[in-house]
Amino acid sequence: MSGLQISAIILAVVFGFFNFFLAVSVAGTATKEKRAVRDRMKRLFKNKPAENAKTKRRESILARATGEGAEAAINRSEKSRKLMDTLFDALISADIMMRPEEFALVWIVVTFVPSGLAALFGAGILPSLTLAGLGAFMPLLFIKIKKDKRLKVFESQLGDTLIMMCNSLRSGFSFQQAMDNVAMDMPAPIGVEFSRVCNEIRYGSTMEEALENMADRIKSPDLLLVVSAVCIQRTTGGNLSEILTIISNTIRDRLKIKGEIRSITAQGRTSGLIIGALPAFIAVALMLINPSYMSTFFTTSAGRIMLIVCVVMEVFGFLAIRKVVTIKY
Repeated sequence: MSGLQISAIILAVVFGFFNFFLAVSVAGTATKEKRAVRDRMKRLFKNKPAENAKTKRRESILARATGEGAEAAINRSEKSRKLMDTLFDALISADIMMRPEEFALVWIVVTFVPSGLAALFGAGILPSLTLAGLGAFMPLLFIKIKKDKRLKVFESQLGDTLIMMCNSLRSGFSFQQAMDNVAMDMPAPIGVEFSRVCNEIRYGSTMEEALENMADRIKSPDLLLVVSAVCIQRTTGGNLSEILTIISNTIRDRLKIKGEIRSITAQGRTSGLIIGALPAFIAVALMLINPSYMSTFFTTSAGRIMLIVCVVMEVFGFLAIRKVVTIKY
């Protein structure tokens, strides 16, 4: 297969995906109000069996709003939006202000366009596949790096935030007013997250639901500890400012220990990163610079065996180094 044929196939695939996501985006904009009604009605029907006239009346409203039965509408909505909701949660956690459809479109372009151009200019199938693999992997790596960086900043701000909330509670403010102060005075990302919590409460969510949604977005053990303590205190009672002070001291101690552990294991982690990434980096560079040299690993039996052995040893070495430098506390 020639480079022109490969590029034509890749461009056709890219064009097909582009049309698909363009249609999805247009359909999503056109049905925005309809989906908003469905989401509001879904919250009303959640965990409520249709056993009285009032509930049946609500189901008929949902049926008229969505053009189908309530249960069918809810099930179809859950299935169709599961993938996009997962991607949307990842983008929110990484603080990437893009819609899932937009990010998916960029992802497809980054995956196929460079490889298609490489094939068009006669680079061969091996470099084209290498560029496609890099294009598919880099957006995921970008999201992970952004999420990890944002999580570290959030956890470093959490101790000071709890102290601010304790001072607000001792001054006579309510817990929601204390969260409003955090949303206004603290920088991103913790100020942005508490602002979302306050907005959810204003739009009808309970405080427990809003805090649990924030914990689901951030996925921080320290924040989960805070949310659990607040929810338990609102159920059983107690001195919330004292509880938050104790948790704040615990979080500060955990951050101090975490920093010391990272300093001790820095050399091992760096060595593992260099040793693990060097063979893969050299292999990718050779695929792009001299494809005929690397084609031996894919076209001969001995080359395939060596490639499999190398991949297995790389994986085992990575897991062994990670096991050594990972300290649970």
